[in-house]
Amino acid sequence: MNFVEITSNNNWFKKHPEKIAGVEFTTTSIFFPVQVKGTKEDILRVTGVVKEKTKRIRIARAKAKAIKIKLLLNEGIYRKTY
Repeated sequence: MNFVEITSNNNWFKKHPEKIAGVEFTTTSIFFPVQVKGTKEDILRVTGVVKEKTKRIRIARAKAKAIKIKLLLNEGIYRKTY
């Protein structure tokens, strides 16, 4: 298959249905016979932005906690209790 065949007539999305961010529906348009209606959550799910953002937030919180503990250890305030 060449580039034109892959990108024509919705072929790429037929091969990769997990990349569709919403629900497909047919229209009467000559130029856009298939359209997708989706929500913001659908787009974030498909693009993976939510996963990446929450991962970065967890890493930032862990780094901040480590810095805080180091500061407290330097001051002699932090004691581990079991």
